[in-house]
Amino acid sequence: MMNGPAAAKAGPPNVFIHDQRQALRWVQENIAYFGGDASPVTIVGEYAGASSVGQHLIAYGGRDEGLFSGAIAQSGGPLSSSSYRNATETEAYSNKVLEETGCTDAKDKLSCPRAVPAEVLRRVSQMLPTAWVVDGELFTSTGSRLLDSGSFVKVPLLTGSNRNEVTSFMQLLGVTVNSDDEFLASVKGILERPVEEAALANWSTLYQMEVERPSPAGLGSILPNPGPQLGAQYGKTSLWLGDALFTAGRRFTSQKWADYRTPSYSSFFDTPPANLDLETLGVAHFQEIPFTFANTKAIGWDTDPFPSEPKRRQKYLKLAEIMSRMWISFVVTGSPNFHHVSDLKVKWPVYFLDNPRNLVFSAENGVSLQQDTWRAEAIDIFSSLAPSLDW
Repeated sequence: MMNGPAAAKAGPPNVFIHDQRQALRWVQENIAYFGGDASPVTIVGEYAGASSVGQHLIAYGGRDEGLFSGAIAQSGGPLSSSSYRNATETEAYSNKVLEETGCTDAKDKLSCPRAVPAEVLRRVSQMLPTAWVVDGELFTSTGSRLLDSGSFVKVPLLTGSNRNEVTSFMQLLGVTVNSDDEFLASVKGILERPVEEAALANWSTLYQMEVERPSPAGLGSILPNPGPQLGAQYGKTSLWLGDALFTAGRRFTSQKWADYRTPSYSSFFDTPPANLDLETLGVAHFQEIPFTFANTKAIGWDTDPFPSEPKRRQKYLKLAEIMSRMWISFVVTGSPNFHHVSDLKVKWPVYFLDNPRNLVFSAENGVSLQQDTWRAEAIDIFSSLAPSLDW
C-alpha cells in the first residue's frame, strides 16, 4: 500500500480500499443479473482481511452506502494496531519501498515497483508494515476516534480472537525477550508513538501477574519460558503483543457497537490444532479457519489440524459443524443463533456493556460463555492510549 508523492499523482491514498469498494458496488449493480440478491451482503475477513472489513465500516466517517448489511472480522477489525500515517511518515515509507525494490532513481516511481518480481514485493511487504493514511476523505480520522464518536456503519458484527494469537509471529520474526528491560524495549519498538513510562511499567507488572496468576484467557498450554531460543519472557511478551494486535481492538470495537446499540457477537477460540506444538504455539493465529469453513479434510493444509485419534477427532469435527453453521446463520440472518444444531444449548449473546460475554469455542470442553472482563486493567491502558497512538 504505497501512498507517497508518486502514488498521490496517480490517485487517492489507501487505494486498495477504494478497489474493494468498487467490487462491492459492482455486486450492488450487477449481481441480480446472475441470479443473486444484492441486499444481504456480508463482508468477511481474517487478520489483514479483517482490518479491511474494519476500514469499510469506518470509511467516509461511517457513511452507509448500502454496500453491505453485515460484517465478520476475525483476528482484526476497525481498530488498527498500527498507527495511521501522517504525510511525513507516508513519504518515508514510500521512499523505503522504492529503496528496497531498487526503484529510488527510476523515472516512473510508480511503474517501477510494479515490475519487480513478486518475491521481492513479498519480502518488502513482510519487512514494512502496512498502515492506513488519514486523507480527510476516505478516512476522516483514526479508527479509535471514529469508533468513539459512533462514526461507523451500524450493521451487525461478528468478531473474535484466539488464545495465543502471536506465538507464530514471534517465532517467525525471531522476537526474543529475556528481561523486563528487554520487554519494555520491545514494547517501545512495536508502538509507533511515545508512551509514558508509567504506562509501560504498569504493563510490565500486569502481564507478569497474568503469567503467574492466569485469567481464563491466560497462556493456556504455552510455557512462560520455553527455553533460551524463545526467551525467558516469551509467555509474558506473547500476552502483551496478542492484546496489542488483536484483543484490545476486538474488545474496544465490541464495546463501541454496544455503546451505539448495534448488535455484535464476540468469540474466544480455544482449540489447539493437532499439527502445532502445544507448549510454544498453542492456539495460534489463523487456527480457527478450518473450523469456520468446516474444512474437515484439511484441504490446503500441509498437515491435518484435526486429530487422528477417533474420539478426539469427533469432538473437533463437531466443533467445525457448530462454528460453520453459526457463521452461515450470521450471514443469512444477521444472528449466529439460527444454526439448527439441535444438541447445542448455549446461545451466543449480543455483546452488552453491563454483561460483556464471549462465546468460547473449545473442542475438548465444549462451547461455553465467558465474561469478557479478563485482563481489564492491562487492556484498558490500550483503550486509553489508542487516540494518542493514532490507532
